[in-house]
Amino acid sequence: MCGGCIHKAKAYDGTTWSERSCYVRVEQAPLGIYRARARGNVPRVTLSELSELTRGRPVRLGTYGDPAAVPLAVWDAYTANAVGWTGYTHQSSNKRLRDVLKYCQISADSPGDSLAARASGIGSFRVLAQGESALPFEMVCPASEEAGKVATCATCKACSGLDGANVVINSHGIGSGHHTPSKRRALTLPVLNPARVHHHSQTGR
Repeated sequence: MCGGCIHKAKAYDGTTWSERSCYVRVEQAPLGIYRARARGNVPRVTLSELSELTRGRPVRLGTYGDPAAVPLAVWDAYTANAVGWTGYTHQSSNKRLRDVLKYCQISADSPGDSLAARASGIGSFRVLAQGESALPFEMVCPASEEAGKVATCATCKACSGLDGANVVINSHGIGSGHHTPSKRRALTLPVLNPARVHHHSQTGR
């Protein structure tokens, strides 16, 4: 479910996951959802029913794992009547799974990834390691400590894929001690949102 995400653990010794820079606490929300499903509190619904369940609500695509693991038709239904959404994917380099960028930010692991996202016309979200700073076109997450928590994800709505901004946040949470900039080559992406790329070229933003 996490695909090729570089933040997942490298190994598990039966007790502890090693070198895991992911910020998600699996013993909280993911475990709660799992237990709710085991109790029968998570109903099986049709796509049309799913659209009604999220009507008028801000939603997030997934709480753990990569949204690209879910068929796009589910997310189409999930967001159809929502008032906004957030989503993040590490699968943008996979041509077969790239359609999820309709709703998801590119999870950028280096300044080069952010630049590639901007050149492609897609929003990005980058976690800054110690000593790193935002690029001129990136904005600090308004819901972060460093921005003074002036907004929430529900009110900001900057992380929405095709229409998303290029966002950064300081390394945080349980994985912050392991976060380092990626040393792999930056993403290579085609132009996915031509109108936005044209806007960048005209405004310089």
